[in-house]
Amino acid sequence: MDFVLDNKWAFLILAEVIFWVSTLSFLIVRYWFNLKRLSLIFFILFLVNDLWIATMGYFDYLRTGEFSAYQIIILIVIAYAFLYGKSDFRKLDGFIQRKVAKWRGLSEPELVHQGSLHGMEHAKQERKNMYAHFVVFFTVQLLFFFMFGFSDEVRNIKMDTFFSEWYQQAETSLFYRNDTANNITRIWALILMIDIVISLSYTLFPKKEKFPSRAA
Repeated sequence: MDFVLDNKWAFLILAEVIFWVSTLSFLIVRYWFNLKRLSLIFFILFLVNDLWIATMGYFDYLRTGEFSAYQIIILIVIAYAFLYGKSDFRKLDGFIQRKVAKWRGLSEPELVHQGSLHGMEHAKQERKNMYAHFVVFFTVQLLFFFMFGFSDEVRNIKMDTFFSEWYQQAETSLFYRNDTANNITRIWALILMIDIVISLSYTLFPKKEKFPSRAA
């Protein structure tokens, strides 16, 4: 990890480049070869990319002990991903559909304008995405449990010191007998909490429909 942190800006840029190149490649394969069930790959890629970026930011903070511009940029990237990333992806999805149809000499596809959802319909869609995130997270936790088992520290958890022991140390023995699994879990848990807060905010404060302005 020291090598990654010594070249943190290069790895941050590389992570974003790989993400977008992979996304475009996935969409082309999806529509050119009509393999639409591969959409799960994008969802997993979306999570893995944010998980990797958050991991770099977190360990850089532990290393320097300072909240710097690097962490601020990473927070902006993650916030964008959950606030606007999904709607922007749907726009990109429609663009690729039209381009592939044109390249193959097909008629322009009829697109469902999911980005226009608002109110409770939009909130419902956000909750569905959140539930999917939950399922993936806990599925991975089950895999970690069967692969590594719980560590002895799990029996000695104290709620008053839990967060300091879990997040303020470079290495932690919570919850599994594997350092990599523990680091993935604690960073992913932060991302999941951000997703929960943002997703539920649309239920409490529904997205309003944008009406076109009328000429006077």
